Amino acid sequence: MFHLRPFPTLAFALGVFTSLFSVINPTSAAVIFSGLTAGWDRAKVRRTAFRASFTATCVMVGFALLGKVVFGVFGFTSLAMRFVGGILVMYSAMGMLYGEDPHLKDATHEKPNSTDIAVIPLGIPMLAGPGTISTVMGFTAGLSISEALVLLAAILVNGWLIHMFLLQARWITGRLGSTGTKIVTKLMGLILAAVAMQFLINGVKEVAAEIRNPVVAAEI
Repeated sequence: MFHLRPFPTLAFALGVFTSLFSVINPTSAAVIFSGLTAGWDRAKVRRTAFRASFTATCVMVGFALLGKVVFGVFGFTSLAMRFVGGILVMYSAMGMLYGEDPHLKDATHEKPNSTDIAVIPLGIPMLAGPGTISTVMGFTAGLSISEALVLLAAILVNGWLIHMFLLQARWITGRLGSTGTKIVTKLMGLILAAVAMQFLINGVKEVAAEIRNPVVAAEI
């Protein structure tokens, strides 16, 4: 259950926002969006951008709100989600740092209908893929009510930014080019790797706390 604690710090809010922004990586997504919508009229591009960003936002909000329910139904603990989230997010980060851009891989592995790509593969899994969902679920573990509100606010702001980036996809592609896109992706991967490590460190701390004082840890 959510619980009351002092209102989260600015550092927490910025950490949540930048973590989501990094795993979503709207700059890379915008480049792929520009390629998938090449030759489309402006009205169709705008509709697709809105539907894709709306889909991704709904998925993130859904997992943020229903994360506790998922824990209860399947018997997961918040500690387990911290470790799973850390591992999956680290996998995404390593792909961004050293391998193929996960956004590009998601887009090329799908064979979407050229007239409707907003939900699949753009909304899911390119924007709201395993890495994004794992990050959201990792943050839901042990949140206070105020922290949960900050998480929801960060999701909504990132959803709006996704929409803006997709609308300006052609302009972004023209300014960055392939080299600029790779640089941005690797920077986002570096931030995401730090987020994954923090998830794992927090998990180890919780395990240590349970070993030292299992009764208190269980009550928490």
